[in-house]
Amino acid sequence: MSSETPLVPVALPAGTPQMDCEMQPESTIVWQEANKGKTLNELKHFRIQRKKETEEKASEVGRLNEPSIKNCKFEENIFEPKSIIEIHIDNLEVTKKSTVSEHDVLNKEIDASTLENLEGGKQREVESKVDEQKLKLEEIEKDGQHNRNGIDISILKQSIDADFKDPKKRGKHNIAFNNDETSNNSTNNDDVSEQLDKLTPEEELKDELYRKTCKPFLQHLPCFKLQTKSISAATMSEGEVSNNSGDSGAKIYKCRECRRRTPQQGSNDVYCRFYEFRCLRYTEEGQLLVAGFPNPYTDPTQEEINIWKPDENTEPTAGNMDIQVCRYILLHVGDQFCYLWRQEAEALKLHENTNKTIAWKKVVQGIREICDVCDTTLFNFHWTCDKCGFGVCIDCFKDRKENRTVRKIRPGDKPQKGRDEYHWMLCSGGVTHNMEELMLTQIIAGDALNVLGRLLHDVRTLWQIPQLCGCLMSKQRLPNGELKAIIQDMIKESQLKQQTSDSSLATEETLRKQARLEQIHSKALEFARSNGIDYVPGRTYNKQTLGKDPITSAFDNFKHINFLRSGLAGLRRFLPPRAMILTNSSLIAPGVPHEWLCDGKLLRLTNANHPDNRILFQEVWKCGQPVMISEVAKSLNLDLWRPEAFLKDFGDKPNDLINCLNGNLVPNQPMRHFWEGFQCMKKRLLDANGKPMLLKLKDWPPGDDFAEILPTRYKDLMKGLPMPEYTLRTGHLNIASCLPKMFVPPDLGPKMYNAYGSAFHPDKGTTNLHLDISDAVNIMVYVGIPEDSDSKSQISASHKAIAMGGCEFLTRARVQNVNVVAGALWHIFPARDADKIRDLLNRVTLEKGYRLEPDHDPIHDQNWYLDDKLRARLFKEYGVEGYPIVQCLGDAVFIPAGAPHQVQNLHNCIKVAEDFVSPENITHCYHLTHEFRRLSHSHTNHEDKLQIKNIIYHAIKDCCTILTRALEHRLDEEISHAEEMKKTIQKMSDSSVEYI
Repeated sequence: MSSETPLVPVALPAGTPQMDCEMQPESTIVWQEANKGKTLNELKHFRIQRKKETEEKASEVGRLNEPSIKNCKFEENIFEPKSIIEIHIDNLEVTKKSTVSEHDVLNKEIDASTLENLEGGKQREVESKVDEQKLKLEEIEKDGQHNRNGIDISILKQSIDADFKDPKKRGKHNIAFNNDETSNNSTNNDDVSEQLDKLTPEEELKDELYRKTCKPFLQHLPCFKLQTKSISAATMSEGEVSNNSGDSGAKIYKCRECRRRTPQQGSNDVYCRFYEFRCLRYTEEGQLLVAGFPNPYTDPTQEEINIWKPDENTEPTAGNMDIQVCRYILLHVGDQFCYLWRQEAEALKLHENTNKTIAWKKVVQGIREICDVCDTTLFNFHWTCDKCGFGVCIDCFKDRKENRTVRKIRPGDKPQKGRDEYHWMLCSGGVTHNMEELMLTQIIAGDALNVLGRLLHDVRTLWQIPQLCGCLMSKQRLPNGELKAIIQDMIKESQLKQQTSDSSLATEETLRKQARLEQIHSKALEFARSNGIDYVPGRTYNKQTLGKDPITSAFDNFKHINFLRSGLAGLRRFLPPRAMILTNSSLIAPGVPHEWLCDGKLLRLTNANHPDNRILFQEVWKCGQPVMISEVAKSLNLDLWRPEAFLKDFGDKPNDLINCLNGNLVPNQPMRHFWEGFQCMKKRLLDANGKPMLLKLKDWPPGDDFAEILPTRYKDLMKGLPMPEYTLRTGHLNIASCLPKMFVPPDLGPKMYNAYGSAFHPDKGTTNLHLDISDAVNIMVYVGIPEDSDSKSQISASHKAIAMGGCEFLTRARVQNVNVVAGALWHIFPARDADKIRDLLNRVTLEKGYRLEPDHDPIHDQNWYLDDKLRARLFKEYGVEGYPIVQCLGDAVFIPAGAPHQVQNLHNCIKVAEDFVSPENITHCYHLTHEFRRLSHSHTNHEDKLQIKNIIYHAIKDCCTILTRALEHRLDEEISHAEEMKKTIQKMSDSSVEYI
């Protein structure tokens, strides 16, 4: 491939990159010519040798590259194992829709005579193949041989004649004989594989059209379907595919997934790396050639461009955002996008291939592209091998260029099978990938990334949003004049609208009060504007708050504090923790019932449905502090969440259990054993010593199937989630809602956490210390004590554990109430202190005589529970103190992304959690994505399923689009209003002249 366009990091290309339209073919020999005159024994020997070579090459690639299936199987015929790439769409339905429309188009283009010629050609081809099969059968019959299944040759000849007369059965036996010609050791699976490779009628029709036109087209079939059935694998090297016409000479490589495909896998279970990516074309002789790869500037359609580029015609994914919400998101997410933009520009400087052409890999619905080295989602620029489809992200490419390995290898250890010393997968034939030969590839269509990057800085400047990215574009100033006045008016009006909550839980009475309040503020704002008064509607009116916009002045209190810390991916934002008392917080949000725990650092909102909860929530949430909201149970149907209900509905379903006392797995147990022990100690499973086990239900419901397995409970949970603007999947402050529908949705739950109580074991946690890549809310929906146990001793043990956990007086006083039963004890630590906790745990590991394992992390491994001694040492040596929280029935605990936390169930608990992505913690999500990529492949947190870069990009795109449209709409109104005024004045002047 070649290019006529110089590489410019940020600017648009001066011209259109040109791509080489074909790869020079190498001659191949058809099987019949290569094996003329060979006896059957020679063919056996050749096949055995060929099979041995194939197995050796397969072993070089290694079976370790096969991803492990992490999700537990819940019920047969319901949860089938998924493919290696998460495909969340029904492939059959998509195929039906696409092929029906394509079939109609092709029928119009191909006339009846052409179809008759095609059918005639197929008829003659089938006749010639049947004749060849008969001749081969006669040769074998002369030698006195039988086929591999022991079927008599004469019977098989009769079957061939019968099948040839029946059009429905044509082609079956010649498929089987192509396998027999190369080996007598083939199994019946080969026949199955060949039948799977057969094209569907729609695919055949499309393929015939491509043959006829000889125009380049995107590969619409997986590589294994491009194989001809008349050429033996013996004539080609591993990974090469001949063309469908059967002609030799076309060198088309199979991608790595198609090479690893087993006969048991169907077409939909294999994700072809070159599907909708590689360009192919037929020559006039019917030979299939590689015609390069798509151009990101000339090949995308307008629909594909609209996915990435903001424009006035495309509706944003998150359409319910108002001006103030968009400004708030840009305040917290804009700087991280700027870093992401600069990192993408850096990829152009890292590129080493002399061929500067950039290929374009379009987004395919339901498919998530990941790096083959670190399993991180590929956002835009990456490098691809044009022979096997191997893909590597910017960070892994940079690591190799700087001689860093993504995996730590001890001296003397050999690289993993199928990988080199940098953990890169080997190419076809076990060859190492060279950086100089990889092809630079982008996913975003055209120059949309640069357009959005410039638009972001312009929008943030116009709408007076602080910019901390430090780039040159952030230094531009807001133009003075009428435009500035219009934008300031729009900001004040948006503040006025935000006095009313967008919560779906607001009552009718609350909405009436809010409507009345809005009318009052509207009149005040109109009076202020007409008299030139700087009026900002707010909850308090004093000299300190008058005229201040909370977004424009968001960081005014932190000007003398360095709250930006360098991380693995840009700067992480750590605002200092905020401690408050009721006197101060009541001024900020009057009428919101709440209290402060943990020395004023933990906010507890006591009315889950109050419309102004968001005001106080955001005050502490932006500082990385957890929040607790009580009385959530009033919005739920608790009868659905009782253990008896689960026992009735799912008692006979098998699932894995974990003994929390030793961490051992109790596999494949009927859940009846777990739920019966929930209420009765005597019915609990016993360990080897005859003692009742302290069990928790592992990963149930599995995967993202909560809504399918528990639809009624799912609906009940969705209507009762606190802070719905954050926690609902469609919440406008849950920026994961900005991801377009064609992308694989991130797995954000809900998830359930069901476990027995362990108050008698204060040093054993139900959930060990860990942290999550996204924010989460955890709701306690059931707390219970076994009926046959001593409830007084259970409650006494829980109170003792709460005191040992470091809880303050207000918390201890709450759980002393007869009507309150403590469910679980949490310890949540600030995200800024995660490295200090790691250091302590590594030191303790070495003190105990163990060694530190490479590619592992003491927090991510979830092997530690910090008891009172470790917590005391953490505070004494590092000054780190967490938030001890007691979660009771109906309490919802909000855990910020990146905050290490651990849980100990004091009594039997059923909890349900929902993840979300808030704008305030986006820098932690981004940092953790890079942190997880260095974990071992066997680690549960290794794979990046959040796609945080895609979420950031589309959140920025939606916000910029909404703000730009709002400004354009306002300018149109101002212009039309000015024109009307001009016409009115003109009429008045004309009438006055006539009067005179």
